Amino acid sequence: MKKITLLIIFVFAALIIFNACEDYVTDIDPLIDVVEDDRLDDQGQLGFLIKGVQTQYSTVRDMLSILVGDLSDELFFDENQQGASFPSYREINIGEIQLDNTSVEQVYDDLGELRHFADNLVQRVNAMDIDSTNQKREALFMGYFFGGLARAFYATYFGLYENQPGGIINNGPFIDADDMYDLSIVKLKEALNYTVDLTLAGGPAYSAESLTKLTNSMIARAYLYKEDWANAKTHADAGLVNGDADFQSLHTTDSPNGWWGFAGAGRCQLAVDFRFIEYINADSLEADRIKITETPAVVPENIPGGYTTYYRQSMYETEDTPITIMSWQENNLMLAELALRGQAGDALALVNEVRTSHGLADLAAVDLDVVYVERDKELFTSGSRLADQHRFDKWHLGADKWHYLPITQDEWNNNPNLK
Repeated sequence: MKKITLLIIFVFAALIIFNACEDYVTDIDPLIDVVEDDRLDDQGQLGFLIKGVQTQYSTVRDMLSILVGDLSDELFFDENQQGASFPSYREINIGEIQLDNTSVEQVYDDLGELRHFADNLVQRVNAMDIDSTNQKREALFMGYFFGGLARAFYATYFGLYENQPGGIINNGPFIDADDMYDLSIVKLKEALNYTVDLTLAGGPAYSAESLTKLTNSMIARAYLYKEDWANAKTHADAGLVNGDADFQSLHTTDSPNGWWGFAGAGRCQLAVDFRFIEYINADSLEADRIKITETPAVVPENIPGGYTTYYRQSMYETEDTPITIMSWQENNLMLAELALRGQAGDALALVNEVRTSHGLADLAAVDLDVVYVERDKELFTSGSRLADQHRFDKWHLGADKWHYLPITQDEWNNNPNLK
């Protein structure tokens, strides 16, 4: 199926070095949130600014979905799997996360930069005298769109305390998840005002219609996670449909896919839960959407659950494999869930349409438990499992464990609103 890919160009010349130690080094040029450069306040720099936002989203998207997969019941850490050695991943997996956890600190800082780059793009564009209406619309769409996604990440994945989700913007006060989703939705709805046909240099073409549907699907996801069923239904109805291309981020050898480098063929710190091989054993056709492969064990007899081998994700087998951000299948599953939560719709037909796209047999009936499992399979490695466990009240760790990635020690140290 033809795919719409979101062009990610690594304009900061960052090279992540994967090695045996936990810390990885990124060599980058000075960031625009550290040194304000008046030369960027020029129409000729818009392309650079837009690419910077997209690059930063790519950096955040893969690593954040890995860490929340680790915290959820999707992935697990075990030193007996060959390649697993990061103590920060062990902390996350058992929900006993130190505030100075190096893996969380890195992605938290990256997310802060994404939010800043997106908001800064909007501020700069609104201050510029731009003679191209289309170029201005493109820049504003990107700024509002990615600013909305950054806020949704805070709402979904971070917490001030173990079971208090939400985030912080620019050293401000803590914003709880419900209010942060509202801020995300405001940004995404504003992005709808600037959808435009566009083609990025060296990249794919986008139609205003495709961007409109994509953005509505993203708004629907925010409302779904917020448990506002009626508004989620309104926007999912205007979202992606069967036949629409996946919307993806594009990685390169210079900007590698983190799933490949930290939880895949490059190096595997995390194994996938054994239920995924059980799904495939129960129906071999599930391997079309649940891509996993065997991985060696250091001490085979120590593998939990009586299994003889570990499994890792093989969705991303090369460092330049693109990552799906939103698909029509996810939109369908949102609509199916909403139908079961009192909104109009044929939940069974919507789920079976997704299954048909993978050559799977139709189900005879669906309920919320079935949708929960279908989402588990369809959205494997997407970062959705953490939110779903919370929404469906199926959390696997104790109440005293971290349910979200913690707001970091640096934030606590430097933010006067947390004193």
